[in-house]
Amino acid sequence: TVDVTMPVRPSITGKIHPISQVIEEVTTILAHQGFGVEEGPEIEDDFHNFTALNIPANHPARQMQDTFYLPPEKGGDPLVLRTHTSSVQIRAMEQGKPPFKFIAPGRVYRSDYDMTHTPMFHQIEGLYIDKGIHMGHLKGCLHDFLTAFFEVDKVPMRFRPSYFPFTEPSAEVDIG
Repeated sequence: TVDVTMPVRPSITGKIHPISQVIEEVTTILAHQGFGVEEGPEIEDDFHNFTALNIPANHPARQMQDTFYLPPEKGGDPLVLRTHTSSVQIRAMEQGKPPFKFIAPGRVYRSDYDMTHTPMFHQIEGLYIDKGIHMGHLKGCLHDFLTAFFEVDKVPMRFRPSYFPFTEPSAEVDIG
């Protein structure tokens, strides 16, 4: 006899992808800190991806071995798959006036792949521009974020001065 109460196909339920879950958690934590969310195109023009960020024409990031170039639109700038979400910051700042306080999550693309890199990865950048903002605000924001994200009371954290050619001052953060 056949048990007609048994389903022929078991019910399959979907689950959120781990990357989507992390992006949602990060966005929620930073929203509680007052950050909005800005989004922008993944296919970006040269101006927003490089020029507006003061990346010189001869910079290695603009070379074909680092960037995915696409054919330009008729009479337009060269197009690229965006190499960072900083282009979203430029677009958001073009649309308004300070103060700005937002994050820019999204997929980015670099022609850099090996055992430790993939040509597409996710990035979340934050931008906070206002009067009286300083590195202490960044440190406090990151500390509060890490405490919430890892659900711990204390996060051992160290800021180390570092050099990055397009940020000043620059620091790296180590956590335990």
